[in-house]
Amino acid sequence: MGTVYDEQIRVLILNEGEDKSEELYRLKKGWTLQIVLSSNLSWRDVRIFTNACLNEKDQFQRNNYQELKWIYPSKGKYDHSDRYLSILCCKSGSFHYYFTIDGTTTKENLNGQGYFQVESYLVWPDGSDEVLEQEYITCQSILSKSLGPLSEWLSRIEVTRHSGYNMIHLTPIQYLNSISNSSYSISDHHKLNSTFECTYKQLKTLIDQMAKKWRILSITDIVYNHAADDCSLFRDHPESSYNLINSPHLKPAVLIDSILMQFTRDVSEGKLLSKGIHDDIKEHHLPLIRHYLLNEIIPQYHIEEYYICDINIIIEQFNNKLSLLNDCPDKPLYLNENIIEINHGKYQRMKSFVDLDLCEKVYFYKREYLSTKEQSINAACNALRYRLDFLNNLIYKKLNENLNRAIDNSIASCRYHFFSYNGPKYKKLSLPSTPFVGNYFHYPNRELKHPDDINKLIEYDYNYQLHVMAHNGWIINDDPLRNFAESGFFFYYYL
Repeated sequence: MGTVYDEQIRVLILNEGEDKSEELYRLKKGWTLQIVLSSNLSWRDVRIFTNACLNEKDQFQRNNYQELKWIYPSKGKYDHSDRYLSILCCKSGSFHYYFTIDGTTTKENLNGQGYFQVESYLVWPDGSDEVLEQEYITCQSILSKSLGPLSEWLSRIEVTRHSGYNMIHLTPIQYLNSISNSSYSISDHHKLNSTFECTYKQLKTLIDQMAKKWRILSITDIVYNHAADDCSLFRDHPESSYNLINSPHLKPAVLIDSILMQFTRDVSEGKLLSKGIHDDIKEHHLPLIRHYLLNEIIPQYHIEEYYICDINIIIEQFNNKLSLLNDCPDKPLYLNENIIEINHGKYQRMKSFVDLDLCEKVYFYKREYLSTKEQSINAACNALRYRLDFLNNLIYKKLNENLNRAIDNSIASCRYHFFSYNGPKYKKLSLPSTPFVGNYFHYPNRELKHPDDINKLIEYDYNYQLHVMAHNGWIINDDPLRNFAESGFFFYYYL
């Protein structure tokens, strides 16, 4: 451990079109970052912007970018290829930069970007002015919820102290979900966990005491990207979740979710005994369950109607549109009909559509074998009908694959929870404790309604749609950087 860092210059080379936003470029406080241009950028009008603090007294503002000024060491009038710029790493933090090559300033026009991190400058608060360098940090993670009342913390953490650790990582200290009590399932971001039996001020006093007397610093998580389903944030701001208003593409997944929940309810009530499916589930029941769901239940709800278009209605609209035109062009504006795609809009049943203006430019033109405008209109409508029929069939095929995948993943989950040697070995299907597969949506008042009711609510009830919220749970080997609720992906989350 030392008190100052040696002054060093580190060089960052920019390349055209290069995105380094997922790379770590680590620097120490007091160093100088020198940014230079590669040969493919040296002749460009490059402008560089950063939200880094350029002076130690500056307050960091994430969205406040400053343009950096070039330094020109060359005396040449026409050659500026050796220009560079410098940033003194005067403040710790993670900072973003981007550059443009078209002379503009906006981030939307960036040609490249990245981050650089100035390491934390941690000084012991015991008056010694010694610095704890990042390489010398030895940190132990502690489940805050397991520490008990604050009065018992020091006696529990003393083992950490004598084991040589100089930092502890505390899992979130806020009030947790009353059902799961998961360490990261926060119910109230403003309240401390009630098991601590203390105030924020008392907690600060203890944290300061450990730092000064034991030389143990503390860090904790700030959790912004998820919360418990009973968190007041969702009640006051439902728009902060993935719901059926801001993410209407989730409607089909909600319906599938409710079908699977109802399946568990029906089995537990003995309604499927005639199908050979019992609540005291055995592994040989799984093929029966698969057949029942895919061939008897799910088809009743016509999931495909959220994706396919009503061909007759669209053709009628197209015909009316073309009839209003005065002239028919000699040739199409676009030759590739693959640009005609179905738009699902707000995912209402049989309300998908296509861009009729684009269809006009592809299909409406004079054909050699036709002599009247009416014949040209009919030919254009027939061509569009063929295209829509083709696209609908593609949707049927893809949807069938997705549904099979969803049910297979649900069965895999059931197999793990009920039959796997390393699983919890549940005995009977029941709601809500041991379902066939866990639900991936939170419903208002946690009420798992019948899919017949859900089918109507997600179509017509705005308030209900606003408060049905998607959650991914814990997915093994999942990519945390991917949006789990993005369009076209949610079926795969029945694991």
